[in-house]
Amino acid sequence: MKTSSAIILQAAIWIAIWSVFSLTGNTEDKLPGFYLVMTIRVSGYAILYNVCARFLLPMFFAGKKMLFVALNIVVLLAYVGYSIVVDLNLSKPEMVSVEAKKKGPSKKKIPLRYVIIPPVFLGLMIFGAAASVGGLSAFEKKKKAEEEANRRRLEAEIALLKSQINPHFLVNTLNNLYVLSLSEPEKTSEGLLKLSEMVNYILHECAKPKVPLALDIEFIENYVALQRLRLPPNATLKVELPKAVPPAIEIEPMILIPFIENTFKHGLTTKQACELSISLHLQGNQLTLEVKNPVLPPKMAFSGNPSGVGLANTQQRLEHSYPQNYILGIDHDEQVHTVKLAINLSS
Repeated sequence: MKTSSAIILQAAIWIAIWSVFSLTGNTEDKLPGFYLVMTIRVSGYAILYNVCARFLLPMFFAGKKMLFVALNIVVLLAYVGYSIVVDLNLSKPEMVSVEAKKKGPSKKKIPLRYVIIPPVFLGLMIFGAAASVGGLSAFEKKKKAEEEANRRRLEAEIALLKSQINPHFLVNTLNNLYVLSLSEPEKTSEGLLKLSEMVNYILHECAKPKVPLALDIEFIENYVALQRLRLPPNATLKVELPKAVPPAIEIEPMILIPFIENTFKHGLTTKQACELSISLHLQGNQLTLEVKNPVLPPKMAFSGNPSGVGLANTQQRLEHSYPQNYILGIDHDEQVHTVKLAINLSS
């Protein structure tokens, strides 16, 4: 709670307490001295509460327990002394009551225990209230600090995962361009243009937590176009991508591309017919990706970076960014490798 709001709230509470004590009962019998005494007493409550909440309890939470106990005793004794002075000097019946004033000063002595016990009891109650509020406030602050620390830790992990994926992806793409330059050098310039657009996306968009889904699909289109340049004659590629995407729908950047990249990396060969399929659909906020490629012996697959960094990091990112809002299924039989990913982008 902001300081100004806390001050206003506390002032309202003390005014309400003063009103309950002062304005209830037979107000016709009360002299101005009665209201003065109530004001002094409630002021004492407020001072004691704030001393406990703002000075004593922080010592306890800081681990200064001996000092906390010693000052608690001093403050309580000071409050009891303050209350006794008020009771003996300002709370005399003839000073606060019309009826008692008519009768004159009372010669009856008040037992000392009746003067000491009430302020001790009230002091302990006020301290208990301050401890309860302070303890709850400290718990909330600790909880918020832990949540903030966890949030920053997750952000750092995501940033690290992204920083690992981008160079991994670029290395694989450059390897593909190198192979293309050897086999079909006339297509290299077109490949470099697509790569330039992809690098621009990586540099300017991937640092953001979320990007418009349309931009990520455009990145996938450029990547697929680049891969088409190196498809062998025996390979067929089927691609379905959404044509119109609402601008408000966003996704974490480059979280889909590793699955598509693996389809090309592990599903292409010149030694047999191979069919690759990439299907991306959007229905409302539900995004579904399905990729298929033939299962090939390791030696038959096209060359590429064998590291599993991209896919492993993507699965971690899904856990961080879409916990319980995604379903990833991987089906691997003797002929076809299928990956199905569904993400609820409304989270």
